[in-house]
Amino acid sequence: MNHRQTIAEISKRLPRLKRRDVAEVLEVMAELWTQELSNPGQTVTVADLGKLVIEVQTFRSGGAVRQRLQQLHGSKAPKTLKRLYVRFRPTAKFRQVVIATYINEGEDE
Repeated sequence: MNHRQTIAEISKRLPRLKRRDVAEVLEVMAELWTQELSNPGQTVTVADLGKLVIEVQTFRSGGAVRQRLQQLHGSKAPKTLKRLYVRFRPTAKFRQVVIATYINEGEDE
């Protein structure tokens, strides 16, 4: 489901809201979530779905990675790097629904 489809579906379920209003709410929501997730250690919890989390891992560069960095940056090559992980942690309820759907789909084949 893409952005337009989401707006259309919400507009069908909430006919008192115009598509323009729904689109604006989704844009504001995306801005808020982006701001929140750009702050270290913050999470966004989506009701009945799960959590969005950004995790940062700092590690020392070595081997081929270190050599490549030295080729690119010379003596200014960083000794440590940061790796960002964007994670979605589903709620137990959401996980059960998804698993049940895929298990039942597999039985039909």
